[in-house]
Amino acid sequence: MKIIRSFVKNRVVFNTLILFIFTLTTELIVRVLTEGSFIEFSMARIVLSSFILSLIISWLGHFLPKLGQRVFNIIYILFVGIYEFVEFGLYNYIGFFMGVGNAEQGTKITEFIKDFFVGIKAEYYLILIPLVLCLIYYLFFDRKVVKGMRRNNTMNFLQKAYIEFVTLVLIVLLGGLYYYFATDKAFQNELQTTSNYSLWLYPENSNLAVNNYGVLVYGFCDIKSIITGIDADYIMELEMKNNGSANKKEEEKTDFTRTIDDTAWDMLINETSNGTYKTLNNYLKNRKITDKNEMTGKFKGKNLIIILAESVNEMVMMNQEYFPNYYKMYNEGISFRNNFSPRNNCSTGNNEFTSLSSMFTINNTCTANSYSYNKYPQGVFNVFNKAGYYTSAYHDYTEKFYRRSKTLPNLGAQKYMGAPALGIPYSTSYTEADDKDMYEAAKAYYMNEEHFMTYFATVSPHQSYINSQTCSDRYFSKYKSLGYSDMLSRYLSKLQVFDEALGVLLQELEAAGKLEDTVIAIFCDHFPYGLSDSQINEYLKKNNANYTVSRNSTKVKNVDRTPMLIYNAGSEAVKVEKYTTLIDLLPTLLNLFDMDYDPRLYFGTDVFSDIHASRAVFADGSWQNEYGFYYAPNSKMNYYDGVEFRYSNDELKGINSEIVTRQKMSNSAITSNYFKYLGEGLDKYKAQLAAESQPQEPTEPVNEG
Repeated sequence: MKIIRSFVKNRVVFNTLILFIFTLTTELIVRVLTEGSFIEFSMARIVLSSFILSLIISWLGHFLPKLGQRVFNIIYILFVGIYEFVEFGLYNYIGFFMGVGNAEQGTKITEFIKDFFVGIKAEYYLILIPLVLCLIYYLFFDRKVVKGMRRNNTMNFLQKAYIEFVTLVLIVLLGGLYYYFATDKAFQNELQTTSNYSLWLYPENSNLAVNNYGVLVYGFCDIKSIITGIDADYIMELEMKNNGSANKKEEEKTDFTRTIDDTAWDMLINETSNGTYKTLNNYLKNRKITDKNEMTGKFKGKNLIIILAESVNEMVMMNQEYFPNYYKMYNEGISFRNNFSPRNNCSTGNNEFTSLSSMFTINNTCTANSYSYNKYPQGVFNVFNKAGYYTSAYHDYTEKFYRRSKTLPNLGAQKYMGAPALGIPYSTSYTEADDKDMYEAAKAYYMNEEHFMTYFATVSPHQSYINSQTCSDRYFSKYKSLGYSDMLSRYLSKLQVFDEALGVLLQELEAAGKLEDTVIAIFCDHFPYGLSDSQINEYLKKNNANYTVSRNSTKVKNVDRTPMLIYNAGSEAVKVEKYTTLIDLLPTLLNLFDMDYDPRLYFGTDVFSDIHASRAVFADGSWQNEYGFYYAPNSKMNYYDGVEFRYSNDELKGINSEIVTRQKMSNSAITSNYFKYLGEGLDKYKAQLAAESQPQEPTEPVNEG
């Protein structure tokens, strides 16, 4: 006992124990709140990393005077406690832990700080309890406890040096053991979508990284990947070098077979030396070309309007009385009955980009902003440009959040106009505008074109729902009188403003004689972040929905259910029961319009094709279908009650491999600006082939007589 007491009285040992208990407890509370398992290899990593970090902080601090060490420890616990609380708060708010690469977007949440804290449940403040207890200890009790502890004053120089050497060796050995636990395949779940080693090098999938390493090590790995320059290209080459190498199988051709001449692509491949481009060429070229089907060309030659419905979820199609225009379009058009808008660190900008390009975005960046200079010849505007359409895009707000004046033209929009250019009213206080004003102002720029493809990004339903605003007050009393809570009433008021604006758009098209010749596709960026789960469920229960939501659930992702539709006046209604996400919208539209496009270049699929998998894929690699929900962070398949079907482990591995391959290939294509290279290369060799195919003028024979 005397030896133990003497050991504990050592300042390094004593502070290590306190900091270890604080760090580990904070990590464990976050793990409980994210429903992480405590019987996985990841727990050993979290325990070991908490101890190593505490030992390092304590060892560094013991070189300072007691007061200096106390201040040093207080700074550490303040940083860890606040950092973990903020990270979990962002996870609760947007569904993802925030990375340094997306810090700019994360800071914009301060615009809606009240909404942020409204969404935090009381139990989430448990994360701060270890912080508060440690602060109390170091501020009021530490000086008394360590009063008798000396900094090895009784030791000579060699003894002190020996102790320091032993401590350093211990840190190195524990660090080596931790690295082994973090990188060896024996210590990861066999169904895991991304290897621990890849997460260690480049934790792009922050939710999976936090589950495997904890919040603090995730943050360390995120910063490390930026410093070392490791990105999606490196990880793709590391994990995917053998994928997509098989040759395409020759298939029997039918009347529905879609044929594409790859001669120009083969010529480009032969002269390409870039390793990333080679890998992407091999992968994309060997993907299956989806056949045409009975829906091909259903809307051929018609106009197209695509609308981003800001902060709209399935509330909008549950009540015909409240929202008659959307209800009509949803039930009389092509309606996607199991559609999802996957949350990520930049849901509006990234989901807009996904819908207009059919590409997975990069989780730890606001892809639309970070890669706004990229070119996308396969983007929706460019495809319609090629078919002779006039393409344009409009938004009833500023570029405060997203650089649409760069990203949309790079997707091919011939014109982009925001609220200032349109000359319409908007409010920068809590982001408010009336979508009706946008539709009315924009019609002068596209409605008289013979063929147009137009994109609108709406604003009306945007948060905040706490404060009094023009749109939120317009029908507030109506919904309040129906028994809805204040914040929900303000949201429903904004949603009605959004619906009424749709009515204005339909009237404009009818007045111009173009309603039946125009197709309207509507997708939603995310659920209303400013509402709590209980407020959303309040509406769902009153309107007899067959589900409720819980945004942090590991069993189902109903919070991300959003309505998606494709409407054409006079066309028959079609219900799509397959599970879909926004990534499937563009290839579906291109098939319906029978456009000249290559399906292999899109990471979603035409929902009417025979190869479309009924599966909603989320940003962290999780997925959901008619059987259940696979939660990627803990690598578990959760089947619905009453479902008898069960996947084998090999089947789950196959699905996960296909998903992660598509995500990594898409990420690499974005970071390398691959589609700019591909588009320019194909244009070059197609022009060369066209020139070679031209008949040569006969030359006059030379008279040598």
